[in-house]
Amino acid sequence: MLLTELSILSTPYLLGKSIDGLIVGNWYWMMLLGLSYFVSNFFNYKRMVYDTKVYTKIYNNIALKFLKKDDGDVSTKVARTDMAYEVVHVLEGYVHYYIATMVTIIGSLIFIFSENWQVGVLISFAIIFIISAVFIFYKKIKQGISTFNNHYEKKTKSIEGGYASSESFFKRRSKIEICQSTIQGKNWFLGNSIKYIFLLLSIILLITTTKNITIGSVVTVYSYVNNFLMALMSAPVAIEMVLRISDVLKRLN
Repeated sequence: MLLTELSILSTPYLLGKSIDGLIVGNWYWMMLLGLSYFVSNFFNYKRMVYDTKVYTKIYNNIALKFLKKDDGDVSTKVARTDMAYEVVHVLEGYVHYYIATMVTIIGSLIFIFSENWQVGVLISFAIIFIISAVFIFYKKIKQGISTFNNHYEKKTKSIEGGYASSESFFKRRSKIEICQSTIQGKNWFLGNSIKYIFLLLSIILLITTTKNITIGSVVTVYSYVNNFLMALMSAPVAIEMVLRISDVLKRLN
């Protein structure tokens, strides 16, 4: 994971150098850029081959340990073993994503400060604004996850109760999902608005404060600023995933 993300992190820098190099007929940086693409692709493939073996074993251990308990009705057991897969799904689908996020945030910030410290200071303030936006919706997201899982545990009983009971269950489920989606949408809209404001301000500041700036440097700084802000935008997803895992683990324990 780390080798993949470090290789990807170097891409904007190598791209900027490649552009400036090609303008004067130098292909050295372009060859390094091509090599970085190969390295990131190869190690990402190796990770994907290995991690599924690990995560399926984790799921089986969690589910079987829970099923050894005698307490709880069948409906609850079915629902909670299904929920247990969500824990593994987060590990498989998001662990590498969050490692990539941390590498991108730290690495991009270092590159930006090395190119233009004023832009670095400016986008550092974006951390405060985006994290604040996440916590505005924190309680509502947590409540929505708990409500959804409480309702899901009644699925088998509702189906056993006949058509009317099943219809009521799925209508209620739709309303809960729509409510969750609306909260996520508001959170994402607010975060993206902050991102675009800082992106525009960074471009203006870079152009007005840097003397003898090259096309490659503009591309490099823009790419790192955009990557940095995009990585910060993973905060809403991270908070939601932590809350989902926490709620499921409480039920399994």
